[in-house]
Amino acid sequence: MGTQASAAAIPLPSEIVSENLAEALRNDRAAEFNTASPFAACLLPLLKELGWHNYARELIEALPHFSKQLDLVDLRNILANLGYESAPIETRIEAIKPELYPCLFVSHDGDVYIITDRDENQVQFFDARTQRVHGSDILWDKGTAYVFTDSHTEQAAEISAGAASAQDAWFFSLLQRFRGMIVHLLGMTLFINLIALIVPLFVMIVYDKVIGAKSADTLPYLVAGVGILLLADLLLRYLRASLLGFVAGRLDYLIGVETFRQLLFLPPLFTERSTVAAQLSRLKQFDSVRNFFTGSSAAIALELPFVFLFIAVIAILAGPIALIPLGMVVTYTLFGLFWLPNLNSKINRSGKARNDKQRVLIQTLEGRREIKAIGGESVWWSRFREISGEAVMANYHTLLSSGVMNAVAQGVMTLSGVAVLGLGTLRVMEGSMSIGALIATMALVWRVLSPLQNAFLSYSKFQQTLKAIKQINLLMRLKVERHSGQSGLMMSDIEGRITVDRVSFRYGPDQDPSLLGVSLTAEPGELVAIIGNTGSGKSTLLKLIAGMYRPQAGALSIDEMDLRQINAMDLRRAIAYVPQETRLFHGTIAQNMRLNNGLATERELHEAARQAGVLEEILGLPKGFDTRIGDNTTDRLPPGFMRGLSMARAFVSPARILLLDEPGASLDEASDRRFIEQLKRLKGNHTVIMVSHRPSHIRLADKAILLEQGAIQLAGSADEVITRMLENSS
Repeated sequence: MGTQASAAAIPLPSEIVSENLAEALRNDRAAEFNTASPFAACLLPLLKELGWHNYARELIEALPHFSKQLDLVDLRNILANLGYESAPIETRIEAIKPELYPCLFVSHDGDVYIITDRDENQVQFFDARTQRVHGSDILWDKGTAYVFTDSHTEQAAEISAGAASAQDAWFFSLLQRFRGMIVHLLGMTLFINLIALIVPLFVMIVYDKVIGAKSADTLPYLVAGVGILLLADLLLRYLRASLLGFVAGRLDYLIGVETFRQLLFLPPLFTERSTVAAQLSRLKQFDSVRNFFTGSSAAIALELPFVFLFIAVIAILAGPIALIPLGMVVTYTLFGLFWLPNLNSKINRSGKARNDKQRVLIQTLEGRREIKAIGGESVWWSRFREISGEAVMANYHTLLSSGVMNAVAQGVMTLSGVAVLGLGTLRVMEGSMSIGALIATMALVWRVLSPLQNAFLSYSKFQQTLKAIKQINLLMRLKVERHSGQSGLMMSDIEGRITVDRVSFRYGPDQDPSLLGVSLTAEPGELVAIIGNTGSGKSTLLKLIAGMYRPQAGALSIDEMDLRQINAMDLRRAIAYVPQETRLFHGTIAQNMRLNNGLATERELHEAARQAGVLEEILGLPKGFDTRIGDNTTDRLPPGFMRGLSMARAFVSPARILLLDEPGASLDEASDRRFIEQLKRLKGNHTVIMVSHRPSHIRLADKAILLEQGAIQLAGSADEVITRMLENSS
């Protein structure tokens, strides 16, 4: 793959840089890639200097979708996805140590370079503007250098050491990235609180010194000083809000991206047994972490440590009156211990009711056709009415409990303020306290009471955030499948021999085995048919071969390589799997077909569609392969065409092994004849394992396997197995 562009190269016609580069990589024309985007121009030369020798497929998958101009953030994200973390350093080129080469340098003038080498006063660099390598004296240029760290070695070390155990406090390790910003936030909050402390003291000085001594000369200076402090307070609060917003946005992005990535790379057994509603609800819990930082809760958490500073100043000014806010803390704590468990139970009930309602809504949207077909509208409406009523009642009791908390919090706060005023008045009358000190004490007390009340009322939000963090940590502890940058055996030149040796599997410890001691061999180029009643383990066997599950006993191998030694993603890219239920995703037909092979060219897409027998139908669409599917339009497409698209997506992969799960489902007579012709062409060229109940399909097989209750009842010729199947059904 060429990685250095020529200045005379002609730009590809696409206006979208990411698609432009992807098309160049698919057609092995990377050397011709040229772009006006300086950061896009740096991508391939920088990867070459970093020593990146992985697949072009991975680079295509790392590119942002539909990005017209790759910017600096896009470039760093692409490199991070490929395993190269970057860190910015404000410096001059001459100060960059040679061991940090290659690095990306963005000068203050906007020039973008890749610094590759240095010889005394001469620097070797790639200039993104001219897209050529130069050697000149630019040592004194100032700007930002982005130095790169190869994270592949670190990831491999983590996996070998058992990365799951290191994820116990994943969220808090993530927070370590923001420790500098957190220190800044605490520093800003300290200054904000010091200003809030000075203002009451200013009031006390005005009352006791200026008014008492009738000395107006110092008043303008005091007012000017306080005015400056208030402006500083306003500026600091604005900066703190901006920094909190930045931290919240970054955390939201990182948590969302990393948890989504974790879910994608989890073994299917971890997720597919949960309902869509349950998984959406679990993911929605993570929003409370973002809400904590974007709402008032984060500011309250920052303010709380300084409450005791104000109480200490109150003790200096008013003596024992400082016990009142301390008593308020004790009161809130005791009431919280008594009332919050009751509130939490109601919140949990309300959350469960909302989840149940959401689940019914999702089931309704997915199955409304079936509901109408069986005439179940009235029953389903009645069920939704009951669940909605439960949700309303649960929400009512939650609001009632929250209202009691609000009333108690407001009452305690008001009572504390009145108590401070009353005791302070007595101390003023006794002469142990000045009027200015009383006014300052009242201001400080309200400054203490407000955060305490807010913290008390936000306790449930704090608790919800902690639960969400715990859920995130638990999710990140789960062991994911190995993926391309991290594992061993590659599947480039497999022959396609599949060996299943005494494999057993069950979905749960309390369930019967789905497979029990199954053994079979498929030679390269053979077509093997798997037959059996519903629940006999046919689809489970295909998923085990595809690496979706791991057998609890026995062994599975391809070309004598145990599947446990093979990279999960490489294995699935070496196997084309067509599931029983056709699932196409929102996007164009071409994007759906390239899901398993991002390197597929336009010609290969056409060839795969031709093999699947849907090329003419695709070209007959208004936009051809650029036609968007995967939304409501999918429901209006013929089932045979949908099945053909699923087959075409499998044929795009250069896999030698093809797994077909009930490929004849929903096919009309014409589509079935076309599929039979496809099977005849596949025999001898691919190892095909097919689950089917149609005799016309089974008779094409070189051998057939009859499964019954997870065990092989008969293995032999197609005619023998069909005869036994018919005998069993009769």
